[in-house]
Amino acid sequence: MPSDGLEQLNEQQRLAVQAGDGPLMIIAGPGTGKTKTLTARIAHLVASGRAKPEQILALTFTNKAAEEMRQRVTEQIGSACTILPTIATFHALCHELLNANLTFVTDVQRLQIIKQVQRSAVHRGLSVRELGLLISRAKNMTDIDDEDVKNLVQAYNAGLAERGLHDFDDLLLKTRELLLHDQAARERVRRRFTQILVDEFQDTNRLQYALLQLVRGHENIYVIGDPLQSIYGFRGASGDIFAKFREDFPQHQAVTLATNYRSAPEIVGVSNALFKEAEYLEAHTAHSGMVRAVRVLNEHSEAHWVVNEIQQAIGGGDLLRAVSDDQRHTHRRLSDFAVLYRSRRAAQTIQKVLGESGLPFQVVGEGSPYDQPPVQAVIALLRAAMNGQLPELEGFPAAQQRLLRDMITDARDAMPHALAAKLLAGLGFEPTPELQQLVNTLSRFQDLAAAVGYFDDIAEQAFYDPNADAITLLTIHASKGLEFPVVFLIGAEQGILPHDRADIDEEKRLFYVAVTRAKERLDIVYTTKRAGHPAQLSAFAVELPDGVLPKIDDPHLADDRRRAQKRQAKRSQQRLF
Repeated sequence: MPSDGLEQLNEQQRLAVQAGDGPLMIIAGPGTGKTKTLTARIAHLVASGRAKPEQILALTFTNKAAEEMRQRVTEQIGSACTILPTIATFHALCHELLNANLTFVTDVQRLQIIKQVQRSAVHRGLSVRELGLLISRAKNMTDIDDEDVKNLVQAYNAGLAERGLHDFDDLLLKTRELLLHDQAARERVRRRFTQILVDEFQDTNRLQYALLQLVRGHENIYVIGDPLQSIYGFRGASGDIFAKFREDFPQHQAVTLATNYRSAPEIVGVSNALFKEAEYLEAHTAHSGMVRAVRVLNEHSEAHWVVNEIQQAIGGGDLLRAVSDDQRHTHRRLSDFAVLYRSRRAAQTIQKVLGESGLPFQVVGEGSPYDQPPVQAVIALLRAAMNGQLPELEGFPAAQQRLLRDMITDARDAMPHALAAKLLAGLGFEPTPELQQLVNTLSRFQDLAAAVGYFDDIAEQAFYDPNADAITLLTIHASKGLEFPVVFLIGAEQGILPHDRADIDEEKRLFYVAVTRAKERLDIVYTTKRAGHPAQLSAFAVELPDGVLPKIDDPHLADDRRRAQKRQAKRSQQRLF
């Protein structure tokens, strides 16, 4: 008999799981057991006989999340069910419904197309990455009002069409067109799924919401998420989607999950103080933690302060800090630490200082070495070698393309790191630390399938490797869904977080997400001067009372300031000669 796992749930979670049919909205704050509740709901629908497994559709936003949900549901409904519910990303569902043989653009090809797109004067200052985000957001908005953006999207789509390629946004658009205009297809999918559940509902954009309305032929729609963690406005998502749900389903039931199982009470206290109007979260753990805002002199002091704190916590990163083996059990692993920041620029100095320290670290999200075109090109060629394909290599001379194709034609059994080294030479890329890191990573694998599979897995979370014993440096956007015992939020300053040109409400939610990644300790670090200009603590932290967020100075601040003044005086004297 399938189990619904109700005995493992708290009262709020049981209410969310056992609620009757009809529209149901679950507000699930950080660390409140969202995935546990959602999978228990699926198991309960099956165990109670309210739905057969094949009648259930659960949608999420990453393959990793879908796989985790599938594993949990399988454990709960057991071997009594030979058919599992459909648990998939929006894109995977659309791919199945379209049942079409589409060739998808690779990251390298997409960047190449965007580079060649004719830009209006409005968009000339944007980077290729920023243009890519703008195009994707526009395609997901269901309609485009801005003529400049419309022309940009049309030029990009034309570039795809010339090559017979599609991007993943096209999956959603083509499925919407199918369900809008093919009544038989729409009725088939509506008869198939009598229960629909949506994970991370705050990340749903207009196009995805329109697809939900087309797929459902009933009101058994169950959405779960946290509007305070809506931080993907640049992708078209908005926390207002919950208001849209209330408007479209006025008779909905609502349950709020308010017990935080992740963070220490001090950290939960900060999150509560940020949004006083929201449901009050209760910390489940009684173990005390630590939160503080730390003022340092500048970005160099910030980097050295963080590295020094990590070295002390792990028991020493060099011989001077070495400790005896019997003390090791009291010290942390490198993977316990995360350094979060609003943008890549704020992390440049700490990356340099960490590199000099010799402490292993990985960069996730914006600024990741895996995000760079040379690394993406090598990964694409490794994939081609694994599949025995001959890829199109735009931007390279014909002779160089023939050389690269010769390298990969018979390379299925090659050692991944050796093949990568040859490809890098064939591509003519200058050796860089990022490319050397790629080759070093590949040395762990004995075959191409394992290596490519590894890159596919970590790509799901902006190239975060949870098994690496390394300090994690990542943007706040990339940190969503992750948690770490110790979090350093650096660059917590006006003009950076909140960013001057960003929506202030979304910036506050971004700050909230950063705070709630921490389990035991949170240090919010800010400078008095950054890049030579005066800096001040983020208003989001300033508004928190000292009883919630103590504010301290780096003990070395006065000494650092005196040394900086001496250096400035010396430079001033040298200018006289």
